[in-house]
Amino acid sequence: MTAFAFALAWAAMSHYSLALDSPGPLKRVVIVKIGEGRVKEESRKAAIKRFADEGLIDGRNVAIEFEERIASSITGDGPWPVDSEQRAREIVASRPAVIMAAGDKIHLFRKITKEVPLVFFAIGRDPVEWGLVESYARPGGNLTGAAFPVGDSDDFLKLVQLFKEFRPGAKRLGVIEFEDRLQNPHREKDLEEDRINAAKLGLEHVEIALPRNVTAGAMLDAIRRAKIDLLVCSAGVGWSPPVREFLVYERIPFLCGDVRKDGLMDFNASWDEMLQNAAAIAAQVVRGANPATIPVRLPSRYILRVNVNTARELGVTVPSSVLLQADEIIDTDSRGAR
Repeated sequence: MTAFAFALAWAAMSHYSLALDSPGPLKRVVIVKIGEGRVKEESRKAAIKRFADEGLIDGRNVAIEFEERIASSITGDGPWPVDSEQRAREIVASRPAVIMAAGDKIHLFRKITKEVPLVFFAIGRDPVEWGLVESYARPGGNLTGAAFPVGDSDDFLKLVQLFKEFRPGAKRLGVIEFEDRLQNPHREKDLEEDRINAAKLGLEHVEIALPRNVTAGAMLDAIRRAKIDLLVCSAGVGWSPPVREFLVYERIPFLCGDVRKDGLMDFNASWDEMLQNAAAIAAQVVRGANPATIPVRLPSRYILRVNVNTARELGVTVPSSVLLQADEIIDTDSRGAR
């Protein structure tokens, strides 16, 4: 590099640094609903670090704010609680440089603004089919983000195929779902695909529709009536100790709960990678990039976790095919999680 070229490069770098550190109000990034408990704290640190890796230091050349007061909608794309919508409007009115929102909350902000840049993450549906973006390559409008479309048929087939190996003779796959969510046309489309894919594996897909305020007793009765061999809890469906105790007693393998605590198995995109991708996109927007032209990012891999402790409780052996493919095995009784 010639001395002249080096001088030009140095000047450009100096100008960029000065531009980021120039006096005046800091550009604001608002991150909505980043998790609960330990996950929330770890995710906040990870987000701040990723912005720092991108040259945006919280409190120095950017202000990163975390918002926890916005609840989920009933069906996934509205309506939202009145106080949540009011808070979202206040955030938009404050004109941040970018808003990062998890899950269905991106729909609320999209409803409110077509101007403030939006970056979504933890979207478990196809963002094109869900009407969020025009395409993965060119999202259009004022939003883009990081998605992990769990409705992908190949991923579902792999998950259920592995799950069935815990009970090879299973015939009925129960799926607990909220009644109001079944009214969402997007969810109905996903369910139809799930039914077809389950049938490919010799399983009858049995929906167990429950109200959101269902009691433990009512949930237990519904599971008994369904006469299932395997059970899946849809996203957001909680369960109580009596329900888990019944499933353990009846030796019914389940995909419910937190796999690191009381669940059996899960197969999901890496939350850390998804958050990192969204933060990297938001950093581009803070620097002036147009979200309409920033491609939607997808996870590079999905993570298979299995809890051997839960398998022991159920009286089932974790198939060797599952163990060989597992990215994380929770076995605290003997070797600890790894």
